[in-house]
Amino acid sequence: MDAEALLAADLSGERCPVFAPPVPETLGETLPCAMVERTGGTRLNPVMDRHDVAVYVWAGTWAEAMAEANRIAGAIARLPDAPDTSTQWRTAELTSLPYAAPDPEQPSVPRAQFTAALTCRATI
Repeated sequence: MDAEALLAADLSGERCPVFAPPVPETLGETLPCAMVERTGGTRLNPVMDRHDVAVYVWAGTWAEAMAEANRIAGAIARLPDAPDTSTQWRTAELTSLPYAAPDPEQPSVPRAQFTAALTCRATI
């Protein structure tokens, strides 16, 4: 599995499903929802990778989008200490806090986003 799918599995819940790309054609039925997209990264050593990710959260209102983004950001920050995750997340750091980020593809649906960097065992 790739980092996007692993993160989506670890962060998804009934309240706010989290998925890897692509964005569904219609979001109205699934709000709130979130997507984890890998934006870059690097191999730190032969067994560890760093994954840079952007997290996008769509919701029915701006307040709900920000609240869900903050909740997911907190969940990411706690992944290295979380039990029963899909992989062993070694480190997790928020590289930006959640902020309002209108989606040009779906301008009527409020969206918040933030970025994070996580490390885990390399998939070679």
